[in-house]
Amino acid sequence: MRFARSLKGRLAIIAAIAIVVTGTVVLLFTYFMARSIIREQVFKSMDGVVSRTRTEIELTTRNISSVAEALAGEQQLRQDLEAYLAAGADRSAITAGMTAILSAYGPAGSAFKTVVVTTTDGTPVASTGNTQGTIAATGTDQALVSDLKPQHPVLAFGLDNNNVVIALAVPVTQVSTDRLLGAVIMRAPSPDLESELQDTSGLGTSGKILLSDFVSQKVSVLSFSKPGEKGAIARLPLDSDLPPVRAARGEKGEGEFTGLESKKVVASYDFVPQPVWGVTATQDSSEAFSPIYELRNVSIIVILVLFIGGLVLAYLIARTISRPLIELQKGVKAFAGGELATRVRISDGVEVTALADEFNNMAERLTDLYENLEKKVEERTIELQEANARLKQLDDLKSDFVSMASHELRSPMASMKMGVSTVLREMVGPLNDDQKTMLEIAERNIDRLTKLTSELLDLTKMEAGQLDIIPDDVDVLELAREVATADEPLAQHKGVALEVLANGGPLVVRCDRDRIYQVIQNLMGNALNFTDEGSITLSVEKDGESVKVCVRDTGPGIPFESVGTIFDKWSRAHSETISEKRGTGLGLAICKGIVEAHRGRISVRSEVGKGTEFCFTLPLRGLQ
Repeated sequence: MRFARSLKGRLAIIAAIAIVVTGTVVLLFTYFMARSIIREQVFKSMDGVVSRTRTEIELTTRNISSVAEALAGEQQLRQDLEAYLAAGADRSAITAGMTAILSAYGPAGSAFKTVVVTTTDGTPVASTGNTQGTIAATGTDQALVSDLKPQHPVLAFGLDNNNVVIALAVPVTQVSTDRLLGAVIMRAPSPDLESELQDTSGLGTSGKILLSDFVSQKVSVLSFSKPGEKGAIARLPLDSDLPPVRAARGEKGEGEFTGLESKKVVASYDFVPQPVWGVTATQDSSEAFSPIYELRNVSIIVILVLFIGGLVLAYLIARTISRPLIELQKGVKAFAGGELATRVRISDGVEVTALADEFNNMAERLTDLYENLEKKVEERTIELQEANARLKQLDDLKSDFVSMASHELRSPMASMKMGVSTVLREMVGPLNDDQKTMLEIAERNIDRLTKLTSELLDLTKMEAGQLDIIPDDVDVLELAREVATADEPLAQHKGVALEVLANGGPLVVRCDRDRIYQVIQNLMGNALNFTDEGSITLSVEKDGESVKVCVRDTGPGIPFESVGTIFDKWSRAHSETISEKRGTGLGLAICKGIVEAHRGRISVRSEVGKGTEFCFTLPLRGLQ
């Protein structure tokens, strides 16, 4: 299979198929053309034999018929037969007279073996010659006369001591009318016809020439096995499909059939109108078509040789084509493996050689580029290290500045908060409504600045890895209830239901109590901030080897495109809301940092218009 998928295999298969298919098509075309020509020649030869035999039959029967018709037309013979048939006549004298007439035509000095005059029922009246041994051979006189009609003589053939004998029955009619009185039956050996039937030249060793005729509701078939051998007469039914029967029925044709001996034969047959016989030439199919079979066997052998030779030749061709490509492949593999000095030397074919030269040029260029690249990488590495050091220094300066600024801002903010609160509560004197409003605004902004300062400080510590974590055994459920209690007044003020759900008793985790409180409070604060109606649920439950805390609200939800960045610094899911609701964008980033510092995880699920759920987990084993 691997060979078949390779270029060499595919080229070999394609070339082999092309060679075999081309050769097979040519051979098959040649075979069928030769087969057609040979079949045509076979049937043409057999048609010639049939035509030759038919000519001999017509010549032989014509000679016999002319003599028989002359005898049957003798006026004296007709008168004598009519007198013989008349009642009270002297039949012996009449018979002697008819015998004398017959003797003038045969058999002495003639070609006829016997001459017989019969009545219409086949009864002999007068005869000359030897009549013994010939009646069975050519059919009885009754059989010959049974189908006799005026002006229609009847011819039959037979064998007498293995010699072909022809019997001719000619009607004898009344002198003054056309009434049938009897018949003249003449039997004559036919050595010429017998020789013709035994002459199977052009039909091979298995060839035969058959004569067929209707006799007593069957078809008589005369044949000779071989020249000089004894002949035979077969009786076949009229409904048989054999060629001799077809010929006797008046058909003409040729083709392959099952012969008299149940063998496949090739036959050509024809009908001879006068004497109403059929003539058939046959030959065994195996002999007649032996050149076709030999050509078929030779074609099969040549196809096999073509197949094997085609495979070998195709393999050699494919090998010649694929060898330089394999060398090129090895060179590419070696070069890709780091052997940059690899070069390919191929001088086999213009295209492949050009490809190898291009590969070598490419290898040269890549080698130069690689050497220059190493130098450039080294230079860029040094530059990146220097830039990284500068960035680290700037980041440290930024962290120091943010930490210092946040720390320094705490004290003034605390003093400002205290002063504004003192004045707002009228501890230094009464205030009108406008003054109270302005001071409340100032107090809220001071709170925002204080929260921002704290968040910046926490974020800076997280980035520097200096976040203070003081572990302690903390009941997370109690801590969640504490946050809910602190936020209950605000929830009631907004008309939002606040609920704490717990599954089981206390869930103690070793963690930093203040930091986890900060996380829960931040999540609760966001939920309260964005939920104007509905409910907020705070749930605490055990989740395997962790404690899971979730804050679920029925607020507007977070847009899908903001969910992936909700825990990033300065991220704001609802940028269209007023600034007091939006917050700084640092709270969730700080929550994520605190949770991960406790080796936990935080996640969010939200659907616009249905609400948001924030969950974080803390391992039960806690911080050690």
